[in-house]
Amino acid sequence: MFVKKGIVVAVSTALALGAGSALAETVIKFRFNDSEREEMRAALDEFESANPDIKVELQTISWKDARDQFLREAAVGQGPDVVHIAFVWTQEMAEAEVVMPIEELVQYGEFANGFDDFIATDLTEYEGKAYGVPWSADTWAMVYRTDVLESAGVDGLPTNWSELKAASTEVKEKTGKSGFAFAAANQIWFPVNYYLWSNGAGFVVEDGNGGYKIGVSQAQLADAMDYFKSFITDGEAPESIVTIDQPHDPTLMQALLDGNQAAALMPTNTFRQLLSAYEEANPGKPVPFASGPMMAGTGEPQTHLGGRTLVVNDSTKNPEAAWKLVQFLTSAELFEKYYTNQFPAQKSLLAQIDYRPEESGFADQLANHTRTWGAYAQSNAQMGQLWNTTSRAFSTALSGQKSSEEAAAELLSELERMLGN
Repeated sequence: MFVKKGIVVAVSTALALGAGSALAETVIKFRFNDSEREEMRAALDEFESANPDIKVELQTISWKDARDQFLREAAVGQGPDVVHIAFVWTQEMAEAEVVMPIEELVQYGEFANGFDDFIATDLTEYEGKAYGVPWSADTWAMVYRTDVLESAGVDGLPTNWSELKAASTEVKEKTGKSGFAFAAANQIWFPVNYYLWSNGAGFVVEDGNGGYKIGVSQAQLADAMDYFKSFITDGEAPESIVTIDQPHDPTLMQALLDGNQAAALMPTNTFRQLLSAYEEANPGKPVPFASGPMMAGTGEPQTHLGGRTLVVNDSTKNPEAAWKLVQFLTSAELFEKYYTNQFPAQKSLLAQIDYRPEESGFADQLANHTRTWGAYAQSNAQMGQLWNTTSRAFSTALSGQKSSEEAAAELLSELERMLGN
């Protein structure tokens, strides 16, 4: 009996220890918005191997839903522990008190090169405190199938919006292929701003008295709507683009891969995915793609200095584990092995980037023709709401549901309301 009792005690003790070990495992959730889900899961597997006491559940969501979904969850103390957001959402989320300030997290560990090594940290600040860690940096540029342009007799790359329209028309008339096509639903927000900025306008500008005002007229908005709609009505882009949210949508990507479209605009990571997909499908063949700066208007071409930020949910029960994950996700190793389509938002790592010849347009754009969202993010008009409202208004015009004049007037009214003017 003594032996049996000892066995029972030993087994019971082992089970208790096993249960304790299971209970000791920390489970955190990471929400990720980009398309590299498999690569990110592989990265998290490596993190878990190095940190066997932490398990990370990977959640994925589309960019168009990410902001609103997290704000709804966080308002009731729910949501993932670590969240992947846009640069310009950080201040809004800090104001809503749903993300933790960095000063409360650095007690769990500092960054190798310090927080000052990150770029665009001003976009993470609210009332003197930083609330997010800039994760990746990017911008948008133009992308071309050079062979399609050549077959249409287009010499060189377009440099302004009028030349882009002319080249698109030539491609359609001489080859029957699409000229310039783009994601015309939620992310029409980006080309619309580039069009306005290059023509001296903007949705929100400083008023010179410490406040903000609308910086675009109804006529300018209607002109922008008519310009982008012309590619659809003239048959140079398929009507289906009005339902496409993302520049990496398979429909747009496949048209470029198959040589059925001449031009597009997209962020850096999407172009890198495009290049990889072409080389995988056509091993050894020359790559028929080139990139160029965004189109100029009456002024210089401009795109936004964009990127992604990592924030820690203010309701997390595991801030130390969450911060450890943030430190891993911002490491050089992650960008070298897993998140290879993105540029790290760290000065020390950006300096090490080698651009491919096909990426020269992105290098030029990022170095010489970018601006921050500035007044957009600093005003009372919350960036996420401004983005969604603008995209909906342009969608109604591009799809023909409303005239450009009507859609522009309604958008201006909404902008005034958001600014509180």
